[in-house]
Amino acid sequence: MRLAVQAVLAALFLYSLVSLPGFGVRWGWSAGGFALLLGWAGAAAAGVWAFARRPRWPSLVGMTLVLAALRCGSAAIADGRISPGDPHAYVDLARNLLLHGDFGIYDSGLGTYFHAFYPPLYPLLLAGWGSVLGFSTASVLVFGTVIDGAAAMLIALLGRRLGDGAAGCRAAWLYLVWPSVIFSAPLAQKEGLCALLVLALAHAWLRAGSGWRAAAAVGVPAGLLALTQPGQAPLAALLGLVLWRHVGLARMVRRGLAAVPFACLVMVPWWLRNWLVFGAFVPLTSAGGVSLWVGNNPQATGNWMPPPPQLHGLPERALGPRMSAIAVAWIKSEPLGFIRLTATKLVRACGVGIFGVVRLEAMAPTIPRPLAALLWPVSHLAHAALLALAAWRTGARTVPTALVLLVVACGLQLVLFGVWFEFGERHREFVTPFLLLLLCWRPAPAVGKPAPTP
Repeated sequence: MRLAVQAVLAALFLYSLVSLPGFGVRWGWSAGGFALLLGWAGAAAAGVWAFARRPRWPSLVGMTLVLAALRCGSAAIADGRISPGDPHAYVDLARNLLLHGDFGIYDSGLGTYFHAFYPPLYPLLLAGWGSVLGFSTASVLVFGTVIDGAAAMLIALLGRRLGDGAAGCRAAWLYLVWPSVIFSAPLAQKEGLCALLVLALAHAWLRAGSGWRAAAAVGVPAGLLALTQPGQAPLAALLGLVLWRHVGLARMVRRGLAAVPFACLVMVPWWLRNWLVFGAFVPLTSAGGVSLWVGNNPQATGNWMPPPPQLHGLPERALGPRMSAIAVAWIKSEPLGFIRLTATKLVRACGVGIFGVVRLEAMAPTIPRPLAALLWPVSHLAHAALLALAAWRTGARTVPTALVLLVVACGLQLVLFGVWFEFGERHREFVTPFLLLLLCWRPAPAVGKPAPTP
């Protein structure tokens, strides 16, 4: 199993290296970009080194200043620009909810007013935050930083739970300064909340004990994850399935079955609301058929693209089935093209790290090309380094099997449930915390302490 994980990560690393010339042609090569990469790497490594022992106040102050500088710098670039897609839509959803009491949004590209196209949890939280602090870039930055900070705390606790608290602290620090996380911080993106809920699920499956509390610890975040990113809902079960030896087969089955009512209880308000709106049972969102078409058509790349013009203006409940039918027809007519596209989406989304720059390039007004040339090396090469170093560390005997299994569960989620739909880099962001833990795990047992049990 470890060898398979290593092979996959190493193959993705090689793909990231092969992709380098293409990015250089697209944005250009900048000495400043590589200087920024070295500066970021030095700051990140200094924080990692500080956690080799108990960090002192000067180190903590320096790390705080680095974190603030990175996040404020990202906010300065994003401020005054309108991001297409989810970041803009979620702010509009939150504003509509506050101003009109309606969870809905009109999409000019599709010509339809959507009531259940977007999952509700993130925009509801954003609306609550915005009702007090507004929706400025600074406010959204603080909101995103709170979510990322909570995720970092769970990463640190997960390291301790698995036997290496220092590795958890190092991984938590890296997560807070990781380029993809920094680029998303000032935007209304739900990926940070997804990572937080997936980490909560990992803790819930690894915890000892039984009874309703253990079941609720799995069921509640599972329901919340389904209300945040429906496509990742199966991960709640996959985590339990791959950890069955660690948890115990009987306990895993009991905990999983007992968690179902808690997950359903979390989702009941959304189900009732959708029934009142549509007069029908809509368990997740109305976006499934649209997402299937976005991921499967002759021009698909895995990222969002405009729908066929002949479908413009169709009602929400009719649009998904129509677009799904078009996608299925194409898959049946081009099975080899479908297989090639699916494999390409998977490798491209997992092997490169330039989505933050691409998104800035798509904003209005767009960023200048020299700025893109400055930013893409740190974004992509940090991801490439993560793949290479995580592959190397996976084979270490000190790395607990449970951590490797968490990575396996994330990979299964991507392959079994993610890649068939709209699928880009942001859809694999929930894997980053576990790879960072692999990267930071100690190479040898601490003096006087045994290595974690495999």
